[in-house]
Amino acid sequence: MKSRLLACALLGSVAFGLACGGGGDAPSFLDVVAVDPSNGREDVIVDTRVRITLDAPIDSVTLTAQTFFLTSSEGTAVPGTVRVLDDQVTAELTPDEPLTVLTAFTATVTTELKSTGGVSLEEDYQWTFTTLDAAWGEAEWIEPLGSWASRQQDIAVDQELGAVAVWQIGERAEPTGSVIANRYTRTDLWGEPVPIDDGNGLSARPIVASDGPGNAFVVWEQESLTGPGREIWTNRYDVAEASWEGPALLQTGDVTRAKLATVAADPAGNATAIYVQVDPIDDSKEVVRAIRYEPDAGWGEAETIATSVSNLVSAITNVGMDDQGGAVAIWDLPGGTAGQGVRLLYSSHYTPSSGWSEPVTVKADNQTSAEGFRLDVGAGGDAFAIWVQGNGDEVSPRDDIWAARFSAGAWSAPERIDAHDDGDKTGPDIAVDEAGRAYAAWSQADSDFANIYVAEYSPGTGWATPVLIEPPNEDPREDGDAETARVEVNRGGNVFVVWRQIFGQWPSIWSNQRDPGESWDADTAEVIEDFAEAANSPKIVVDDARHAHSIWIHNHSTGPKIRTNRFE
Repeated sequence: MKSRLLACALLGSVAFGLACGGGGDAPSFLDVVAVDPSNGREDVIVDTRVRITLDAPIDSVTLTAQTFFLTSSEGTAVPGTVRVLDDQVTAELTPDEPLTVLTAFTATVTTELKSTGGVSLEEDYQWTFTTLDAAWGEAEWIEPLGSWASRQQDIAVDQELGAVAVWQIGERAEPTGSVIANRYTRTDLWGEPVPIDDGNGLSARPIVASDGPGNAFVVWEQESLTGPGREIWTNRYDVAEASWEGPALLQTGDVTRAKLATVAADPAGNATAIYVQVDPIDDSKEVVRAIRYEPDAGWGEAETIATSVSNLVSAITNVGMDDQGGAVAIWDLPGGTAGQGVRLLYSSHYTPSSGWSEPVTVKADNQTSAEGFRLDVGAGGDAFAIWVQGNGDEVSPRDDIWAARFSAGAWSAPERIDAHDDGDKTGPDIAVDEAGRAYAAWSQADSDFANIYVAEYSPGTGWATPVLIEPPNEDPREDGDAETARVEVNRGGNVFVVWRQIFGQWPSIWSNQRDPGESWDADTAEVIEDFAEAANSPKIVVDDARHAHSIWIHNHSTGPKIRTNRFE
């Protein structure tokens, strides 16, 4: 400081006025008037814009991503755009994507940012803030409230934080149906629903999957007006073209009656669909067929991956894909003696190097039946199947939850994963994260009501004891059954569960969620939809930024419609 004062004295009055701020001339350095979010703030929303206000007009040429930037607590730069606001003294940084929740960020403005008079900060200026946890918003309709009935909804998310929902609409009292789709993006939110089938038959059971960039694959059953009956159709949303490619018959070769289509996609844009089809050679039998989509080739030729002994082949099919382009398919078949009603589980897996494997049994016990099974495949290739299975006791029958794990090319022996003998269990679901951890959820009855339980599988440790994730009401007269649990997890291990809760006058939709390293807390369960009239059949998806979308069917005076809520 002494050397600076001495220099000012030696330069004389003119130099003093220009360089040292004397006589009311321009200041030596810029001053920071305000920042937003404020320094040290800990409740910043993830969609925030970062601003700094200076005491002089800003030279927009010097405002760049190198002179005003944002970094996470790990030192990673946050992509975004910068601009000078209309007041000319405020610079604004808008991140390209919402910020990560519960994360500390540092904003930096360097001395290379200058005013229109060429003045800069004395030194780089920094401040920090922390983002707020996310929360559920307000539930909304994603279709108009017309006189039709909506049902059979499904939803998928991509790695660009978008989502696609599909469902069937039809007349409330007539066997008609069309497949409808709606897309969600971070910029436009939910758009307008559009039909994606050809309108020339009864379309039903739409299933959707998305790849990494957000291309969507939809498959459905369609009752042909001129062909052999039910067929499998598909449509694909092309992100680059921002449009649906158009409905197309998915079956190839001999087109016979088909049903129970399902589809999965991987981040690279590959997709796999499976379905059940009448055997083209022997129409008294049905077969399970698979067909693959590759970005450079489109849909390939369908191939048979399992043959049945009768036309009672399958009531459910499912398929999932990993990040390496592999797939795991699962379906059920009748077992036991004739008329016994036993259902067994079979599976085949696909690897890009060797194709589909021979089918193997996942659940082969002929004395009990696997009902309502679900499948999920993790990014690393581990897969889990879960189902309801009777205990085989004719005196004290009870339904329990069973599961099996697919890893290193083989299925484990099935094991019971619930821990209570005092009531039936229903509606199981399962989700697998990138590390191969699995999360199972189901509804479990006690002497009063059915409640939602979750169990976690850790590689090397196995299944933990199930925990209750929704608290019974203190007044049993106001409580009711919790059922139809659905669980989802993203790559990082953020787990969400939704369910239908009988609570008060109407069935409503509830949710609970858990982050990595935390424990479940039943008291954090919350209602995400309590609009009048019944809500049913919730589903849940979670993207890698911990945003979740739940979708369900909601009764309305005009007929059941699709409603949704998102966790931001």
